[in-house]
Amino acid sequence: MKWILRIGLAGLAILAWMFRAAHSENKETAIVRLSGEARFSPFKLLFISDVHRRKLRRDIFNDPVDLIVIGGDFVERGVPEQRIRENLRILTELAPVYYVFGNNDREIGEQRLRALLEEQGATILDDETVELFGNDKLKLTGIDYFAFREHSVEDAFRTVGERDSVIFISHTPFVFKHVKQHYPVSLMIAGHTHGGQIRLGRFGIFEQGSLRITDGITELVSNGFGTTTLPLRFGAKAQYHVLEIHPAPGMKHLAQSSSIG
Repeated sequence: MKWILRIGLAGLAILAWMFRAAHSENKETAIVRLSGEARFSPFKLLFISDVHRRKLRRDIFNDPVDLIVIGGDFVERGVPEQRIRENLRILTELAPVYYVFGNNDREIGEQRLRALLEEQGATILDDETVELFGNDKLKLTGIDYFAFREHSVEDAFRTVGERDSVIFISHTPFVFKHVKQHYPVSLMIAGHTHGGQIRLGRFGIFEQGSLRITDGITELVSNGFGTTTLPLRFGAKAQYHVLEIHPAPGMKHLAQSSSIG
């Protein structure tokens, strides 16, 4: 009987640890150099995705940043409207916010969420590109969750030039391969996978989130900030990212590796 009790207590302790891990706040930082020909002063970009049901706190975000990108799944079915509004307000008070839709966002109603985003001053990237800081060579390109639209990537890159420095945002990283094979891009950022959320060593539903350089292109896949289905994490910590973005004069797309520090 004692061993059953001990196993039960150990199981509860593990669940408590996993619950705590799911509600942790981990900031990851890196320096990224953009290929392309854009000349600009270094700036900081905050990326957060997959918030789902979590409540944000202002004191989590203590870095001065120049823009914020929300990489989708900011909400899901059942999240109170007031929480969504407060979470958005915390971010929009820090810096201009850009948003791409994820696969769960529409569960609360697309028009309802769009209204909340517009109310708080966020810019929704609907398969489109915007110039950053008035620089016609520095672009932010974002697509809707690709399963919902045809020609998302083609439409998004319509106004991008071959020598532009491009930051590409997608909820899912599964479109990265296609993008880098067909379009000029410097930095690609996504979430969606939660890093597998619950992992046993190397094993998980999806790969652990990472920041890597492939063919001269920097790729960031975040574990995300919240959870889905179960409010538990193991081996894939909750995270958001602050990237310090620098130009790399003379560095061409696919020509050489960026540096990350």
